[in-house]
Amino acid sequence: MTVRLVTDSCADLPAAWVRDFGITVVPLHVVQEDDKAVSTAAVTPDELAANYADLLADPDCTGVVSVHLSKELSRTWQSASDAATRFGGRVLVSDSRGAGMAFGAAVAQCAWAANNGLGLSATYDLAARLCRGASTYAALESLEYLRRGGRISALAAIFGSALAMRPVIVLRSGSVDLAAKARTTTKAHERLRALLRDDLARGDVLVVIHHHEAAERAGEMASEIRKQTPFPERVIIVEFDEVLAWHLGPGTVGVSVTDLVDTEFPIPSPSPQDAD
Repeated sequence: MTVRLVTDSCADLPAAWVRDFGITVVPLHVVQEDDKAVSTAAVTPDELAANYADLLADPDCTGVVSVHLSKELSRTWQSASDAATRFGGRVLVSDSRGAGMAFGAAVAQCAWAANNGLGLSATYDLAARLCRGASTYAALESLEYLRRGGRISALAAIFGSALAMRPVIVLRSGSVDLAAKARTTTKAHERLRALLRDDLARGDVLVVIHHHEAAERAGEMASEIRKQTPFPERVIIVEFDEVLAWHLGPGTVGVSVTDLVDTEFPIPSPSPQDAD
């Protein structure tokens, strides 16, 4: 008897984790008009309900924990909550208050723990705890993409873009804030690493470098962070999904840090091009 995990594509989970841990991933959508991406759309309640029903039809499934992109950034959490009411308490929905692998790493660890016997309520509580302690920083080439998508105020976009500044944003408690700015991309990445020091010092953490059309810079970021931690094997690189990429823009490099609940959790080895 096993608890199953459901999440959305903004968790940015590696395919190996999705496959090995039996995680169900429902996609958010990029809306196209005249062959141009113009907005993004959340998962609908019916889409989620169909996935829940399929999972619960398995007699070995005791329940579902559904963890999603921050409700401050998407209606997907609300869709999941609406869909869960159809299943009499067998589906528990958690707002990650995060994005990317900040909550993707939590989902993966919960699925692994559930596969090893963790129950429904305990899995839900673990997801909430891991997401609550996670953090995400990102160095952008511009705030214009976030402003376009309505994820940050026009005033902040103007401030961050002044004098061609490169903004560094932080996602905490579901909201996006400007954490720092620099005149060059290199300096912005240095600022980002400085902001990470307290998170890296927590000890057992999983660090994920994200990027959108910036593979070389992501590799450099990973190399520098591996020098700062006694566990370089816990630093991996994962590309942003298409929805987060649309909101953040090309050239973005982000870093998420999530507590590692068990050092036996299987972390993918870095690919040869990502290794130091």
